[in-house]
Amino acid sequence: MGQWMDGFLKKLAVNHRENAVGGGQDRIDFQHSLGKLTARERIDCLVDPNSFMELGSLVRDPHVALGELDKPCPSDGVVMGTAQINSRQVMVYATDFTVMSGSLGEQGAWKIAELIEMAGKQLIPIIGIFDAVGSRLSFTRGSTGLFGLSRLVRNYCLYSGIIPQIALVLGPCTSPLAQIAVLSDFLVMNRNTGFLWMGGEIESEDAGKADFHMQKSGQVDLLVDSDEEAIELTKKLLGFMPQNCWENPSWTTATDDPERREEALLNVMPDNPKFTYDIHEIIDLIVDNGEFFEFKADFAPNLVLGFARFDGMPVGMVASNPDELSGIMEPDSSDKYDRFMMFLDNFNIPMVNMSDTTAYPPGDVWERKGVIRHGAKNLHGYANTTNPKVTIVLRRSYGGSNITMGCVKMGPDYIYGWPTVEFAPTGPESIVLAVFHKELAKAKEEGKYQEVYDSYLSILKEQWSVMNMSKHYTGYYTVQEVIDPRETRPRIIRALRAAANKLEETLERRRYIKPA
Repeated sequence: MGQWMDGFLKKLAVNHRENAVGGGQDRIDFQHSLGKLTARERIDCLVDPNSFMELGSLVRDPHVALGELDKPCPSDGVVMGTAQINSRQVMVYATDFTVMSGSLGEQGAWKIAELIEMAGKQLIPIIGIFDAVGSRLSFTRGSTGLFGLSRLVRNYCLYSGIIPQIALVLGPCTSPLAQIAVLSDFLVMNRNTGFLWMGGEIESEDAGKADFHMQKSGQVDLLVDSDEEAIELTKKLLGFMPQNCWENPSWTTATDDPERREEALLNVMPDNPKFTYDIHEIIDLIVDNGEFFEFKADFAPNLVLGFARFDGMPVGMVASNPDELSGIMEPDSSDKYDRFMMFLDNFNIPMVNMSDTTAYPPGDVWERKGVIRHGAKNLHGYANTTNPKVTIVLRRSYGGSNITMGCVKMGPDYIYGWPTVEFAPTGPESIVLAVFHKELAKAKEEGKYQEVYDSYLSILKEQWSVMNMSKHYTGYYTVQEVIDPRETRPRIIRALRAAANKLEETLERRRYIKPA
């Protein structure tokens, strides 16, 4: 090797050594003292061994060369490149908190923007790891950084629905970067070190923290207690997704009997329909090996959603939970449902709905929150989905919830009902009080109120029972087949297999306009 080449290689080696220590050993030690891994350690834990191929490692903040900055800025605070996770190609980047507290520089913004475009063109997922206090002061003094940020945001939006986008908030994530994290399809947040905030005054102790965003803003999908747990859940999450919207998700080799009948399903519901039960009990009994990967568990818990597998097939589960607010469909659960439903449809992942809900809540409080437009958003979304869909109606299917959760006329491929199902425009108790108020008033005077009330109620319940409604196959309130609850799992699996290769297209248009 000649001296000429040797000189270049020495310069390259110096660059690699500078990158390895980030902002310095003292900053690495501080990062570890906070219970956090460094950017490079996080990527090493996430990707397959020796698969990470770094891009942009020579980049530095241009203000160093101009004499305006004297702090180390290896890779301009953004470690990024291409890698493999479980032998699947991905793009990954991580902001480096050891470099000026992870603050976004103008070159760092351009690096991420370029990486997103590369991932989109190569049709592979992108994963961003955030640990940054915002943008640098120098960022706002020129157009270069703002131009790069605009391109970054635009690329995230342009490739949304084309490639899966996952964000991990493992430290502070503020200002423009907070929007980038929320633009992703799924957001994983460390409850001990994560902080997500757009800006402005903080007026409560929990504002910006992980539990705040899980329970109140609904902007977090998964909460974790460590960087390592976040990385493991990200790998698991990626396993349910295809590489892009033009591919199908991968099936795994099943270890659970597809024909398994579950006797315990007969004992989940209480004998009195006024009492509730936890929908998780049913989900755990029917999915492969009882493994359900739930998202947004503490946000609008009256609607449960997450990933599962049936005979190795990945599916998205959407289930009303009677144990929380009687499983009503209100604005927060509608938002939760809408986003997940769009993701499943975009990436060809089947959807299994399980319905037991008393419909949308009436009254001034809910109207002020926009319950009508939120419900309309769900109807609009479901009507435009083309992925395989199976609906299981369990008990109550009242009012608008009947169509929101995928009734016959909304286009599910298969819809089954347990024999316990009741279809009605609203709760039969309300109808008895509204329609027979004169008769009930007279019965009260005669001391026979409860007897008369129960008589009318039993007549309505018998009339609206699925055992009666299903005698009319063309009816609005019906199912394709009433099934033994113990057969729920094999029925779902057979339906998913049958619909796996269906061809369904929506009407041609430039785009649809969904209610806000």
